[in-house]
Amino acid sequence: MQKLKADTDIESGKFEKVYLLYGDEPYLVRTYKNRLRKAIIPEEGSMNYAYYDSMPDNVETVTEFADTLPFFGDRRLVILDKTNAFKKDTGLADYIPNVPDFSTIIIVEDEIDKRSRLYKAISKCGCVMELKKLTMQDLKSTIAVRLSKAGKRITESDCEYFIQSVGDDLNTLLNEAEKCIAYAGDSNVVNKEVINAVCSMQVENKIFDMVDAILRHDGNTVFKLYGDLVTLRENAFGIMAVVRMNYNRLLKIRELYEDGVSAGEIAVRCKMADWLVKKQLQKVRNYDSQRLKKALEIIVDTEYAIKIGNSGEQMGLEIMLAKLLEL
Repeated sequence: MQKLKADTDIESGKFEKVYLLYGDEPYLVRTYKNRLRKAIIPEEGSMNYAYYDSMPDNVETVTEFADTLPFFGDRRLVILDKTNAFKKDTGLADYIPNVPDFSTIIIVEDEIDKRSRLYKAISKCGCVMELKKLTMQDLKSTIAVRLSKAGKRITESDCEYFIQSVGDDLNTLLNEAEKCIAYAGDSNVVNKEVINAVCSMQVENKIFDMVDAILRHDGNTVFKLYGDLVTLRENAFGIMAVVRMNYNRLLKIRELYEDGVSAGEIAVRCKMADWLVKKQLQKVRNYDSQRLKKALEIIVDTEYAIKIGNSGEQMGLEIMLAKLLEL
């Protein structure tokens, strides 16, 4: 993964007056917040550290703290953690240029407004860090490095299988990697056998695989996966809900693509990783938006027929799968 400005600052011990952390990879946002905090103020209970998870009614509460000289230390630190700082004008934007050299303010937000005075002030006087979902290559590299530190190795294909099975949430991936390390024991290899044995393979993944097989018109795989779900006693409505969600996402991606939107921009609008959007586009290369809408009609009609008693759950679901395969 590419070294970021915060990495360099932590190594050098020279910090900006303000950092803005945001993005669609919460694990990285949380990690950089904690790394900066520990590097600037090692002791969390220090008198030089102030943490807010809601914006004070009076912004002077924050500014007066930051303006006060450090007690028995070199720096003061203020963390504004998801305080909706961009939702209203608190006057913080006017203060940003005047943060003293001995203080740092870290602002963590889910949503920002790049047109706001606050964003412009931070961009000019501090460091803006947008922490996006990692690419497939970065995810593979991160997992491989973690396994290597534990004395384990994994092939590139098995690492990709691991990511596709568990999902692209970095926190979940690292937690599942720890389980693989423990299960492998004295062996220095993590492979599909280990992954299948210990990882939380989400039921949703089986359903997603089933939709993939439908799009390939692979009926044998579709009904094999359906049989697995029946064995697991999965609720028919639960299965249909995930199938519908998958088709809705595919439709949104396909419509944006048909409108000439680039894969990178689709990823931003759908809050997905670039590599995942490209994979979804590959799946629907032979399906235009009209066929995907027809598939959604079949799913919704099936749900309704079951709810009003015109069809049994299992029979209705099996007929729905057969109709989707015929599209």
